[in-house]
Amino acid sequence: MMFGRSALSILAVTSTAIITVTTALSLHHHHHHPSHHTTITTATRHNNNRRCYTSSSSSTILHLGDRDDMSDYGRTKQNSELDSLVSKRDQIRQARIANTKPDDDTPSIKEMSDEEIQAMFAKKNGGGGGSSSIDGGDGDAPGGEEEAIIDSGLAIDDLFSNDYIPEFKTKRSGGGSRGLSGGESGGVLGELTAEGEEGEEGGPKALFVDWTEDYEDENEFHIPNRLGFSTEDWGNGKAGFVSGKLKKKDRKMGKFNKTDLKKAYEKLQQNGISFVTATENNPFAEAFLKKFMDECDHGDNSDIGALASSTYPNPWKHALKSRSLPRRGAKAIIDAAEATCDRMGISSMTLYQVQNPWYYIGGSTALADGLLDVISDDHSRYVGCIDMSLSKLAKLQRKLRAQGEFVATDQFEFSLTNRKSMGMIEACKKLGITPVCNNVLDGGLATGRYTSTNPTGGEVSKGEGDTGPYPVRKLEKLDALFKVQDNLREKVNRRIGDRLMKYESGQAPKINRDITTTQIAINYVRAKGAVPLVSVTNVKMANELLGCLGWDLTEEEVEELDKACKSSGV
Repeated sequence: MMFGRSALSILAVTSTAIITVTTALSLHHHHHHPSHHTTITTATRHNNNRRCYTSSSSSTILHLGDRDDMSDYGRTKQNSELDSLVSKRDQIRQARIANTKPDDDTPSIKEMSDEEIQAMFAKKNGGGGGSSSIDGGDGDAPGGEEEAIIDSGLAIDDLFSNDYIPEFKTKRSGGGSRGLSGGESGGVLGELTAEGEEGEEGGPKALFVDWTEDYEDENEFHIPNRLGFSTEDWGNGKAGFVSGKLKKKDRKMGKFNKTDLKKAYEKLQQNGISFVTATENNPFAEAFLKKFMDECDHGDNSDIGALASSTYPNPWKHALKSRSLPRRGAKAIIDAAEATCDRMGISSMTLYQVQNPWYYIGGSTALADGLLDVISDDHSRYVGCIDMSLSKLAKLQRKLRAQGEFVATDQFEFSLTNRKSMGMIEACKKLGITPVCNNVLDGGLATGRYTSTNPTGGEVSKGEGDTGPYPVRKLEKLDALFKVQDNLREKVNRRIGDRLMKYESGQAPKINRDITTTQIAINYVRAKGAVPLVSVTNVKMANELLGCLGWDLTEEEVEELDKACKSSGV
């Protein structure tokens, strides 16, 4: 399947070159040159190939033969294909125009020339990564999961024996679209009904738009729209999964089945959120992911498809679960990655992450060698870590950098109501690593749904003494934060409404205009420079996540939340 997608990617890359030489081919046919041969060189997009840390770019050579040697059928078919490519390119261009607004002091899009529109698309706005003076735990020393991640007193630069800190800047080409608010990221949604289900057939076509394409504070691994979803609850009966059919009342109770998962997956992939994570600890999720990647319509994202990620679990936990000896050495990592690809029906993953092994048999060198071999054997284009301490992360990054590779991500918990890892986000930026955050809703606490005056979150009490999932005293301490969160929800809604009013009729993108406190919590994590991962099991949850596209929290709004967190003891 990946081979097919690679072929489609190459076709998409070369289509521009083919269109470029159409005129030359027509002139050649008119003059009947008997032996004319055209050679065109076009740069391939770096992201579609396994990246490297050299400044040179790869290229593709197209050799086009003599059209006079073609049959009439061949010429007709070629002309038809070229016309189809030109038509599709025009459609994509019109879609971008329909979802892009010029600056307030520029004329309307309808009055702009092609050159002015191109100039507008070419504008780039970037962000910057921060840094801090921090320290981590003890290298490869054995320890529990709660080993210290951040400590003050030692500059992060000291963690590198060669005194080299990579510049945190992407080498990808920019030019992404811009959106509606503070940081100006954006997104496009299909029409949604009040229940959060898909609109009527014949409505606006789903459009995959990456509104964060030109962000600069990231490494080579780019996650579209800086959002992802996890499969941690897929197939989990305790989370509500049911293998058979469901009635409407069952879904209202939070239950879901394979059909719900498939619709949610397809909805996200078509509308701008393609990064999805799995783990070999959940074979149901890998099986469903394989099926969905094969069967689902990925819309405008079909050329690239899902950015699939999986995990090499902690070897000691894996040993207890599988009742076997702990995995060890570099080969264990390579074998696990290859087996994951086989189970998911792909030749290569986008990202393969190693969970903190506590103490890895073979040491950090075996760990680094295993990750390097995963890349060189094309089992994954990028590698990352999960819950790795800062000192181990820095050591691993140094070892991979020495071989021309790098640690692309580090995944850990962070949310509006659990900010203990705030320093780790800054550390990742300093190391050139993309921070990926899970449990961004803190089990539901960060949604603002549960308060001291509404401890059950609006659900019917289960009986006398039922005070909801959280102690009332804990909710009382967070009331000030939840109040600010709800006020910002109203503020952002007004701001989005005001901005959309400036668009000409029919030109405004389909942006969410009913922001929730849950979306405030998710975009708070994104505003801190991390990529939020949210567990999604149905279309309603998919729409909730897609509702985070199209707007950002401003710096002032983030500061309001920060102050409320501090006053609440978070």
